[in-house]
Amino acid sequence: MNEQHLTEQDMDLFTALRMTAFGKAVISVANDPSFDEWTFSAKIRYALEQENAARNERRTQKLLKASGTPNLGACVEDIRYLPDRSLTREVVGRLASCQWVVNTTNVVILGQSSVGKTYLAQALLNAACRQGFTARYYRLDDLANLLSVFHRTDPERLRFLQRLHDYEILLLDA
Repeated sequence: MNEQHLTEQDMDLFTALRMTAFGKAVISVANDPSFDEWTFSAKIRYALEQENAARNERRTQKLLKASGTPNLGACVEDIRYLPDRSLTREVVGRLASCQWVVNTTNVVILGQSSVGKTYLAQALLNAACRQGFTARYYRLDDLANLLSVFHRTDPERLRFLQRLHDYEILLLDA
């Protein structure tokens, strides 16, 4: 039997099949001796997990970009819990689970100026996008300006409002 090893030249086929991460993992497994002890099924499962993780990451990035949030890097894992704040890991963890989205509950974040309300809201939006929820970020004054351009009977205004309604999360920042 003529043994042919997978190489980087085989990536074109994987890319054409839209399985780039899977292809990279398969080529890595085929050419890395540390995988020799793995069963065939374990190797395939590893490659599938790599493809799934890559697809989830692409979907998250697409949702974050579409959200219009100015801080794509805001994330609940980076929140600092200072003693003078009434914010706890428990509360943030509960909010980051996004059960409030599933239950169609509003979340209002209140606090003094410059305590991190916007960052917290953007971090929760990020957590929601990682879970596959659609979201849109607006500064309240920008949204008001957008809406003021439309006449009340303008069909484009109705389409815009329908798009707002279609998002699972609408983050309004004052």
